[in-house]
Amino acid sequence: MTTKALTRCYRFETVDFEPDLRLLVWQDNTETELTVHESRLLETLCYFAGEVICAQSLFDKTFTQLDPYDNENNNHFDLNTLLISLTQKLENNGSMSIPIEVIPNFGFRVPLPDKTCRLVHTFNKQPRLSVDSAPEQKLESATEHIVKYSLLHKISVLLLAAAGVAIVIVSNF
Repeated sequence: MTTKALTRCYRFETVDFEPDLRLLVWQDNTETELTVHESRLLETLCYFAGEVICAQSLFDKTFTQLDPYDNENNNHFDLNTLLISLTQKLENNGSMSIPIEVIPNFGFRVPLPDKTCRLVHTFNKQPRLSVDSAPEQKLESATEHIVKYSLLHKISVLLLAAAGVAIVIVSNF
């Protein structure tokens, strides 16, 4: 089973970074998954690629957009720990695929990507179902349920369409 998704991509010489999927895709098509926070940090650095961004701005732009109601995100983040884990994942064959330059007393910078683009990412993973289990039924949203089954909704759509036609007819006279 293959699935395709359109994703944003920052293309560097040896790796593509797809922030929507939190993935580093290497030239041999192997993938390295990033944590949510590593991905947000790298995405912020790539967004400001070529520019020096100070540690406080990097922190603010990476973590202030998180959901304030999510208990996991109410913790304090250690930028240094995230940078260390991220640089370990960015290392390939003894060199940094996306070098994060530390400029003392100023901040951080990554080089400009070779290209920014949208990619169609293909997932080749099989569904995680055991042989005995049946696929779960797809849950439909309240909106889908109303559109499919509500008589009141169907009548209101019909009345709105009739009103629209009446307005067009009256405006032509």
